[in-house]
Amino acid sequence: MTEEIRIQYRLIEERFVKIAWTHKIHEKQADLYNEKLGRNKTLLAFTTSFTTTSAVASLFSEFALDWIINIVTAVFAVISTYLTLRYKDNVLEEKSEANRQYAAKCLSLRNAYESLLADIMSERITDIATITEKRDKLEQVSIQLSECESKPSVSSKAVEMADKALKVNRETQTSDDEIRTIVPLHLQIF
Repeated sequence: MTEEIRIQYRLIEERFVKIAWTHKIHEKQADLYNEKLGRNKTLLAFTTSFTTTSAVASLFSEFALDWIINIVTAVFAVISTYLTLRYKDNVLEEKSEANRQYAAKCLSLRNAYESLLADIMSERITDIATITEKRDKLEQVSIQLSECESKPSVSSKAVEMADKALKVNRETQTSDDEIRTIVPLHLQIF
C-alpha cells in the first residue's frame, strides 16, 4: 500500500467510525423511545385498572374512609387521563420509527464504507483515482444524510448507550467465535 493510499485509507476509516457512531446513537435513541413507551403503557394499564377497581369498590363500600378511596381514585383517574391524552397520538412510536429508519440509512452507508476499506486492504482496488472517486461518492451520500430535514433528534443518554455499545460491548464487531458458530463450516476460511 502506497503512502498516498494509506492516507486515503485512514480518512475513510475515520468516516467509517463517524457513521458507525451515528448509526448506533440513532439505534439506541429508538430503543430509549421504545422503553419509555413500554413504561407508559404499563403505567397506563395500572392506573386505569386501579381507577376502575377503586371506583367499583367505592360503590359497594360502607367504610368510614370512603373519602380516601375517592381521592385515590381521582388521582389515578387524572394520571390515566394525562397518559391517554399525552401519548394517544403515537408520538413515541413515530419518534422511535424515525430513529430506526435513520439508523438503517446510516447502517447502509457504514457497510459501504466497510466494503471500501476491505477492497483497499485486500488490494482489490489499488489505484488512488478509484479510491478517491468511491470515497467522494460515499461522502456525498453522507452529506445528503446529514442534511436531511427530517433528521431525528437524539439525547445524551443515547450517546452514552452508543459509547458503551461500540467501545465496551463491541456491537459493530463480529468475533471469530461468532463466525465459527454461525457461518456454516463449509463457508468458513478461518
